[in-house]
Amino acid sequence: MTDPSASSEGGRISGAALLTLLLLCAAQFMLIVDVVVVNVAVPSIRADLGIPDSRLPLVSVSYTLTFGSLLIAFGRAGDLVGRRRLFMIGMTVFTLASLATGLAQTEWQLVISRAGQGVGAAMVSPTALALLTTAFSEGAGRNRALGYWGAVGSGGAIAGQLLGGVITDAVGWRGIFLINVPIGIAALLLARYYLRESRAEQRPALDVRGAVLLTVALALTLLGLTGLAEGRNTAVVAGLVIACIVAFALFFRVERTHPAPLVDVRVVRSGNVAGANVLFAVSAGMLAAALFFTTLYLQVVLDYSPLAVGIAFAPITLLILLISPLAGTLTTRYGPRRVLLVAFGLLIAGLLLMARLPTDGNYFRDALPPLLLIAVGAALSYAPILIAGTTGVPERDQGLASGLLNSAQELGAAIGITVIGAIATAATFGATPEALTAGYRTGLFIAAAIIALSVLLVLRLGRSSTPSTEEAVATEAGEPPDRA
Repeated sequence: MTDPSASSEGGRISGAALLTLLLLCAAQFMLIVDVVVVNVAVPSIRADLGIPDSRLPLVSVSYTLTFGSLLIAFGRAGDLVGRRRLFMIGMTVFTLASLATGLAQTEWQLVISRAGQGVGAAMVSPTALALLTTAFSEGAGRNRALGYWGAVGSGGAIAGQLLGGVITDAVGWRGIFLINVPIGIAALLLARYYLRESRAEQRPALDVRGAVLLTVALALTLLGLTGLAEGRNTAVVAGLVIACIVAFALFFRVERTHPAPLVDVRVVRSGNVAGANVLFAVSAGMLAAALFFTTLYLQVVLDYSPLAVGIAFAPITLLILLISPLAGTLTTRYGPRRVLLVAFGLLIAGLLLMARLPTDGNYFRDALPPLLLIAVGAALSYAPILIAGTTGVPERDQGLASGLLNSAQELGAAIGITVIGAIATAATFGATPEALTAGYRTGLFIAAAIIALSVLLVLRLGRSSTPSTEEAVATEAGEPPDRA
């Protein structure tokens, strides 16, 4: 095994450090793509396995539910038992579950296998980010690495739309899952040689009760949001909300008295961790809502096929992959606050421009320009948020910090689509293209307003009582911290 930190001095990434970064980013890209890649293949899956429309959402929900609800628990577990070890266990689980999903012959085989993929993904994602942040020392090297991580995180979700359509058309829906198998095997082989084990020096027993309660609470939250978005029975959704509140209340009660709590309040309050998590949830939620409405607009109003929608998003994916790596370097030079102000400004401009979409619109004239603004804003926002949320956190807690950020992203996306979707639905009067477009406009305008409000939180970055991310980054870059 190699130590990549020695190869990333001064922000340059080469040798073993580059291979480590490529391995971790490839793993994360695969996990993020799997969240959305199935959407395009749903019609083929329905026809092949005879799944009724009422249960089709389970194909997606079974993955996102286990993935989103277990991130924090497995992130903390990685700190205690070893991040490399848990990464490899998770990759094994994900690869085997992908094989089972691709070979599924019945509806429930598919759903259970997808849930298994989510469990494996929840092990891999936070430990991969923690392995990255512990492999690269704070400063220019880590910031640049997080820029590349941001590229796969923000670009993967959009790339999944295109990949899903291309693979399904070429080899059928099973191919979107089976392609993970050789990638997973390659990742496991490379991990043995290029990932350095890291864990907390002091390793108290895992807070099992806290982990179970938080997992249940997050699962109930995601189930409630999914049920609300799909228009499920109000009583069922209300029951899920009540159960969620009870589970969170029990979790906080356990955490207050546990000698080694799952979520250490000290970590949440340090530096900009809390603010970064809120900003991640907001930006992920509003971006998810924007992409959701854009997809609906292209399919329902402009009558695009699913594959055509994927192709329409291709320029956006390319732009994100090209610009995101620069965000880490820009954050080293200017600090998270300034980069985020520019990023959020571009997001607001893109959303407001998108909110003017006409019913008889044209993709190149009306949809592509605002999408490009949104893409650049998203590309610039990912890395500084990750940097703010992990800088200043002790190495022993990097798994927890990574789990919190990943969970904030997943919950933010679910909340964004649900809440903004509900607002858009309430503003839609009828099923005509004109009425639907009016609803989409309202949702996009509200999303822009929420991003604008979150700028107030961006301005507070670096003003906590503990050494701030802004100061740490500026010091590492050899510049005085920005006190403005």
